[in-house]
Amino acid sequence: MTKRKQAQKILRIPLDRFSGKRGRGRPPKVVASSIAGRAENYRSILPRIWNELEPPLLEAQTDDDVVKAFQIALPGGNEFPPLAPLILKIVKDPNFPKRQRARISFLADSVAGIGLVTPRRSRDICAKDRKERKVLEQAHRILRYEFYIECSCDYKGKSRDHACPECGAEILFPVNLGSHIF
Repeated sequence: MTKRKQAQKILRIPLDRFSGKRGRGRPPKVVASSIAGRAENYRSILPRIWNELEPPLLEAQTDDDVVKAFQIALPGGNEFPPLAPLILKIVKDPNFPKRQRARISFLADSVAGIGLVTPRRSRDICAKDRKERKVLEQAHRILRYEFYIECSCDYKGKSRDHACPECGAEILFPVNLGSHIF
């Protein structure tokens, strides 16, 4: 094999970032953010109707019973009845929680996959999304800020907890600025 006279350039940042090969692994069936968003929507709907929905839903034996339960609890609601077989499967799951709040969360997260993924995978996607959002909310924040001060006690230097470290005189902030100092 002969060597090339001029080495081929490898572009680090391609001009077209979207036409490259897809990543490794199986291609996703669904968009994870849509499942997480749907779960949040269900988490806001279900608590409002849960008192009327819970007794007939837990007693349901067929898909028609599930549809009737949602018609009683949510008149005119057309979002849940198409998911009746999935909801029945989730309610009959041996891992279905005993407490009300946990049941609502479990059902909302499980149904959010709308049958495109398994209820377990749907719950995993929702948990991962909540964890990522929590990390982003806590990412970087100012824990403490200090000022360079000149105090009437002749101290010049950094303040400590918004006060003079020598005499303890506090820095007075303008009231109308609220939490924004400058």
